[in-house]
Amino acid sequence: MDGMAFAYLENRRRIFEHFSLEARPGEFVAILGPSGCGKSTLLNLLSGFLRPQAGHITIDGVPVVPEHPTLGYVFQSPNLFPWLNVLENVRFGLRMNRLGSPQEQRAVALHFLRLVGLEQQAEELPHRLSGGQRQRVALARSLALEPRLLLMDEPFAALDAMTRAALNDELLRIWSGLGQTVLFITHDIDEAIYLADRVLVLGLPPTGITAEVAIDLPRPRDQRGARANPLFVQLRERLSEEIAKVMTSNRRIT
Repeated sequence: MDGMAFAYLENRRRIFEHFSLEARPGEFVAILGPSGCGKSTLLNLLSGFLRPQAGHITIDGVPVVPEHPTLGYVFQSPNLFPWLNVLENVRFGLRMNRLGSPQEQRAVALHFLRLVGLEQQAEELPHRLSGGQRQRVALARSLALEPRLLLMDEPFAALDAMTRAALNDELLRIWSGLGQTVLFITHDIDEAIYLADRVLVLGLPPTGITAEVAIDLPRPRDQRGARANPLFVQLRERLSEEIAKVMTSNRRIT
């Protein structure tokens, strides 16, 4: 994503005003903030599902639209088709975009299922999978389109702590190999620090970005090593302070 600068109103309420952001190729950016700050609205704008009232949003110089060829989106819910098996769920986007022959599409789908560790479940229906497995299928479906920019809207929020930690590790492993630019929405400060190169804190509308924190933890990362690093604790304290400022401003307004 080479740049965006825009304003957006919803029901005559300003959500973003003079919002500006650039993400470098291959950068992992986490977006952190309390409920109501516009995190999901931001991703819907970036994906083209919503249109700004002013300004522009581009990827590689091309205005974004929902069918943008270099854009992938992983939602909070896996949103799998229950009547399709795992393989056909992953193949769905390839089929809709007519990318290759059916045989080539299946080969690509199997490749990305292998990447997320679900090749053996290719013929299963979604209801037979765990929550974590379903979210892996959703990730594989987005990755199969080989997007340059991957938008992730709290994809692991509904999972238990152990599954969430495992999927964080899986995501970093896959991202380090594929190199997409990632914008990752989360409420979890530790998750943001562990995953990201840079964390953005959003304030209440129409404030936009209130803080930008570089995450200088070495890569590759593992849960134990990263959390034991004194810098991790410092970053957590810094981001907690920034979130506290946002919450304090909310109490003043209300």
